[in-house]
Amino acid sequence: MLGLCVVLSTKTDFKGDEVGFLSFNEKYYNQRLNELENKALTSSDIYETKQLLKVLEDLYDEGYTNLNNHMENKFSCLTRLRNLLKRFGTSPFPIIRREIPQINYSAKSYALDSVIDKLIASAKKIDASSINSFLVSIYQYSEWIGYEEGTAYIFLLRDTLLPYIFFRNKNRRSIHAWLINRNFLKDITRINEIDDNFRLPIYEALESGKVSFDTFCSFCRVRTLSTLNTHKKLKDVLANLLNSISEERIVVVESGYAGTIPITLKALDNRVDFRMYTTAPFLYETYKDRIFCQKYEDVRKFETLISQDVLLKYSSYINGKFYVNITNNDAVFNESLKEIKLFLS
Repeated sequence: MLGLCVVLSTKTDFKGDEVGFLSFNEKYYNQRLNELENKALTSSDIYETKQLLKVLEDLYDEGYTNLNNHMENKFSCLTRLRNLLKRFGTSPFPIIRREIPQINYSAKSYALDSVIDKLIASAKKIDASSINSFLVSIYQYSEWIGYEEGTAYIFLLRDTLLPYIFFRNKNRRSIHAWLINRNFLKDITRINEIDDNFRLPIYEALESGKVSFDTFCSFCRVRTLSTLNTHKKLKDVLANLLNSISEERIVVVESGYAGTIPITLKALDNRVDFRMYTTAPFLYETYKDRIFCQKYEDVRKFETLISQDVLLKYSSYINGKFYVNITNNDAVFNESLKEIKLFLS
């Protein structure tokens, strides 16, 4: 969940790359709260309030507590959001939790491409499909992405395994499954929380008023390349991956929220565009042509699907190939096959 996991410490002596994230959110939430508290709220306003609270509650629920603690102490942010909803007799969106036993993984790692081949083959042999109704939305998102000749499609795993399988089942050409996530970035750079550095330009751009997509991307590009230039190995790995694609256009597909990896790849290669399921309210305008829906509240439903959350985990990147470990939990494996089965129809 690279897009969602932002602040990774509970200390209040914030490091530099947290400060920009905190300052943007502090200004945005404080200004928006002042506006909402001093107007007659429409149903759209109430819905936005629920989404803004959900962004913060999701982060807190996952253990990233700095932002909430900072803004609650500074201007009672969460209390005011909840009071707004209470005033109109509305409850916050529920926190999405899924009880899963301790997940163990294979000691041996396997090439990602071969694992996906075997998962598809296994899913074709079973009769039952998952009954999770949210999978219908993921199927619709996969259709919405579209397909054009002369375009390569990069699916950022683990969160877009199912859309990737949808494309595979349609015999689409020039599709790639890349497992670029926090563990990959840490493995290549040997630095914990390095993803924060690549996410920071997004919030700096917003704080600087760069809302239109082109100016937003231009702003992010300069700062992202500066960071990449200090991590030459990572820059070379990503550049080599992109250079392996010959098509004139590249569409990166991910689940949603900040768009950290798509923006990073776009900084390296002007051919890159992207598609996301959703994003946060403060990015709706910037990403409006690149998101399937404005339902931030569903992002965790997307990212916590069993096949995309706990079936596989990143192991290594060697000689241009991603390697993964596979769960040893039979229930997780079997439920994952049921999810995959639906995307083979």
